[in-house]
Amino acid sequence: MIYTNDQKLFCGDNEIGIVLLHGVTSGCAQMIPLGRMLNDYGYTVHCVNIAGHGTYPQELLRTSWEDAIDKAWYDYDFMKSHFDKAYIGGFSMGGCLALALASRRDDVDGVISMSAPLAINPSSIFAGGYPAEQVYLHRDPAGKQGTARRYHIHYEDIATRVFEELKGLLAYLNEDGVLESIRCPAFIAQALDDEVAMSFSGKEIFRRVSSENKYLYEAKEAGHKMPMNEGRFGLIQHLAPWLDRMDGILG
Repeated sequence: MIYTNDQKLFCGDNEIGIVLLHGVTSGCAQMIPLGRMLNDYGYTVHCVNIAGHGTYPQELLRTSWEDAIDKAWYDYDFMKSHFDKAYIGGFSMGGCLALALASRRDDVDGVISMSAPLAINPSSIFAGGYPAEQVYLHRDPAGKQGTARRYHIHYEDIATRVFEELKGLLAYLNEDGVLESIRCPAFIAQALDDEVAMSFSGKEIFRRVSSENKYLYEAKEAGHKMPMNEGRFGLIQHLAPWLDRMDGILG
């Protein structure tokens, strides 16, 4: 299994940047299909790795959810240093990190949250509950097909403590006043058949953010990996017009 997962930068021509964050235990390759679509609309898109990801499995043994927010902060600063306007977006844990960043900064121009959980399906491997002596969870990549085979790069041996860090991040987002402090434009996407994030998450995020410009897209059948699977086509049909209302990308 490939243990490195290089960050990808797609250069656009509309002078607006978007940072995209992937899901827990995976890497920035997850965001390439959506990143390319957004780049077709002129955006410069940076698909980045969450802290502790895209290097070696041992990194997750010493990476906290606060480290992940710090890395997202750094990645957003990089984009803002090159463009006057920039969005922060993410999938799953990446969506949670994008929301956390938007809750802490008043210079975020917009946040894009996709399949971000406020609660995790108890049957998911991400729900945690592993014995203290179990340091790694083996996750065999065999059997993947299509876009999942090409873009869903992850460690075969995953440090189980990352699931507890994910819980810490969710606990933070669920604190009173955190999501409510988000006032920048917000796009929230949630699949009703999401097998990882509890499907009420999208509605709850939408309800709690204080943004005057906010949009909720709910897909009936797209699954958790909406930005990476066939669900990305429905996603972009809602995301692009939302961005157009602010940026005029459709001419």
